[in-house]
Amino acid sequence: MMNSWKKQDWMPPKKIIIFGFPHCGTTILKSILGHINDIEEILGESSFCFGPNGIKTTTKKYVVCKTPYVYPLDSMDKYKDYIMIFIIRNPLFVFSSLNKRFKYNIPPKCNYDKYIYTIKKFINCSTNTRKNVYTIRYEDLFKNNYYNLKKIINKIGVKYDDSIFDNTKYKNFIHPGINIQNKQPNENEHIEYRTWQCNQPFVSNNIISKIDLSEIQKKELTTNPYILQVYPNIKSVLN
Repeated sequence: MMNSWKKQDWMPPKKIIIFGFPHCGTTILKSILGHINDIEEILGESSFCFGPNGIKTTTKKYVVCKTPYVYPLDSMDKYKDYIMIFIIRNPLFVFSSLNKRFKYNIPPKCNYDKYIYTIKKFINCSTNTRKNVYTIRYEDLFKNNYYNLKKIINKIGVKYDDSIFDNTKYKNFIHPGINIQNKQPNENEHIEYRTWQCNQPFVSNNIISKIDLSEIQKKELTTNPYILQVYPNIKSVLN
């Protein structure tokens, strides 16, 4: 029996891109959205859901990809058809994590100045409503049974239930060819470690005991006026 599906019946899925700043939760958020039946998750980090040739065939209604950087907002002509989710995280935890990964030698693409550039964009998007651009702080993902994240998902318009937040029901792969390890990998094995981490319970990893910053970093991060707009109580975290 011939398949009744015809090529001309295929409709391109709507595209979702998650972005922000490195170590702000873009990867785990993409995995959670990828649990939804109507959303196909694109592994790895992509600038476009449809790849370099603009071709991606799926029967699902949506595809989701991510980048840890804010450049989609700088290229709105390319991303005008995308649903955008912009996530930021308390910089005390962002830079503690970056310090650990890069042994205090943080590369220019994710340094302090780049974070300030990103949080300025976050403030602008938060205060000037733009169609299909949603902002959320990492810390607010988990509050009140994921209330703030659910609001975004509901506005996008996909059907889901609370099981999507339970990582024990899923296997979250974040990079092609990298398997999930049963034991926690060494953090020097970055992709393997991130894969393992994304399969742990979906809870905040802002753990005060893990803050590891230089005195200069502490001063910069707790006195910058833009950071204080988004995290007005940031100094109290260090007390």
